[in-house]
Amino acid sequence: MMRILLLDDSVDNLNLLKIYAKKSQDDFTMVSKSDEAMSLLQKECFDLFFLDIQMPGKDGFEVLESVREIKNGKELFICALTAHTSKDEVEKIQSSSFDDYLKKPILREDFLNYIEKYSVKAAG
Repeated sequence: MMRILLLDDSVDNLNLLKIYAKKSQDDFTMVSKSDEAMSLLQKECFDLFFLDIQMPGKDGFEVLESVREIKNGKELFICALTAHTSKDEVEKIQSSSFDDYLKKPILREDFLNYIEKYSVKAAG
């Protein structure tokens, strides 16, 4: 079982992903504010972090930079969540320290398959 953190400022997105998460055996923590996520990451270890890019205040790239500076964030697998998949946005994600990205809207099967694929990959 993996511990998965999800940060998205949209309550609607979080509610949808909570429904999806019920189909998984993994332990999900979902938050809507970057400071909540940072606080959790400083105290706890997670296996996977889904991070929304478009957020008020600190955007996902700024949060990513902060996460990579803390002990529990250096090796953490971080997947960007984005509704913008233009060539420029994808290149920006790929040139950052994000490990991967998922395009919104996120479909249930895509979300669960992604987690399963990552779980198998992480288990090596």
